[in-house]
Amino acid sequence: MVAVGCLALLVFPILGLIAGGLLAGRSGAEWGAGLGLAVALGLSGAMGWGLVKATRRD
Repeated sequence: MVAVGCLALLVFPILGLIAGGLLAGRSGAEWGAGLGLAVALGLSGAMGWGLVKATRRD
């Protein structure tokens, strides 16, 4: 689970950069990379939260 969150931090911004660059040029590439990073950070945070939730025994 954690590996998915870590790999997303590398893959999603690059995919957003490529997609934004193809669709809207340089400014689209910047926005795409930013949105990809935001999605990756959210996914990584969710995976981290799930890991903490799974290890706690309350």
